[in-house]
Amino acid sequence: MAQRTYDDSCGAALAMDAVGERWSMLVVRELLLGPKRFSDLRAGLPNASPNVLSQRLKELEASGLLRHVKLGPPASVSAYKLTDSGRQLEPILLELSRWGSRISHRPEKGMSTDAFMLMLKALYFPPEGSRFDARIRIRVNGDQFTVVVTPQAIDVSRSGAGTVDVEVTGDVLALWDLIFSGETVPESLASERITVEGDAGLAAEFFTLFSVAPPAVLSPVPVGG
Repeated sequence: MAQRTYDDSCGAALAMDAVGERWSMLVVRELLLGPKRFSDLRAGLPNASPNVLSQRLKELEASGLLRHVKLGPPASVSAYKLTDSGRQLEPILLELSRWGSRISHRPEKGMSTDAFMLMLKALYFPPEGSRFDARIRIRVNGDQFTVVVTPQAIDVSRSGAGTVDVEVTGDVLALWDLIFSGETVPESLASERITVEGDAGLAAEFFTLFSVAPPAVLSPVPVGG
């Protein structure tokens, strides 16, 4: 099937020609934290049919946004990896995440681990004067991520290596509730929704560093208004 086009020379239209089909940007999202096999992409995007997912991968590859790679050793496994051009979509995806997170929802219907971890990058708005500086390991739904936080920045990588200050384990919904539903770390520990290895107080402070959007974003001043 030929890829559809807006037939418009505007840069935004050309970009949407490349990534505007359904699932395309979510495929990019799933690859931002590293290469994945087709089966891993299917797990992260369970509502995308195999045929549609295959088509989107072909289109993104044709647009120069991803490429085939081999993972290994010991086994040589075919996977997909973003190109430099594909990785340049990260700030756009993070802005979309910030904008979309203001739409009231709770991820009962599903949210991939990569989507959740990238959401942390998008919604990192520490309080003014914060001095939080730590390495956090998050184990979620069988995946491991290392989050490096400073007062100015946050970095997320798929890694279980290296030393960390505290380790938190839970599913996406449990971790979501620590940020958005007012549940506290002691409450989640008591109900066995999460486990913490290390300083539970540090873990509790970590989950206060995120918010849907800063006030300036929530209440824009209309031009001429």
